[in-house]
Amino acid sequence: MKKAAIFDIDGTIIKNISSERVLFRFLIEKGIVTSKDLLRFANIFLNKLLFFKGLYIRRNKYYLKDKEYEKIVSEINECFRKRISPHISPVALEEISRLKADGYMIILLSGTLNPFVDCFKQYCNADIGVGTGLAVNDEGVITGEIDGIHSYSGGKAKIVNRMVAEHNIDLASSLAYANQYVDIKFMRMVGYPVAVNASPLLRVYAKFNRWKIVEF
Repeated sequence: MKKAAIFDIDGTIIKNISSERVLFRFLIEKGIVTSKDLLRFANIFLNKLLFFKGLYIRRNKYYLKDKEYEKIVSEINECFRKRISPHISPVALEEISRLKADGYMIILLSGTLNPFVDCFKQYCNADIGVGTGLAVNDEGVITGEIDGIHSYSGGKAKIVNRMVAEHNIDLASSLAYANQYVDIKFMRMVGYPVAVNASPLLRVYAKFNRWKIVEF
């Protein structure tokens, strides 16, 4: 069986920024996301909220609705290169390199968009990258919904279970790195959870359970 090191991205590999929030501002600056898109985004969020759909905002990609998928992927690549990559932690890169040399399969698991995860995977020399997919119609246009499992909170645990089966991973000898309390659902699945740049609640939980706590 294989041992894996599973890394969250936002707040873990990069600190104090959210890749999708940076993209949101980047697309507004370039005029790709317009006021019409913002109104639609807000309207969908409020409608879902009124119908008790929970924290739908993380699943709401309606600011990208009707955009060509390949065009958005191109913009994400540019945004990553110009706005995101300078914030990648050198300590995180060293940890990934060390674990890879020790025979761990490096997995990036994040709620951010799949094209962003692809950028991080290449930059960090990771083996697998799983993020949140954008639903696209037959014409290659984004619908505003997500495609597949939302890689957030309990969704991450489902994805880890799927990867265990697909890649023959031994979770008992594996590590998980993340920064938020919502990530404990997948962190508890491995033998060696590591709280990175931990939020106050995760820090308390990690101390109580004697998890390793580090800063990247």
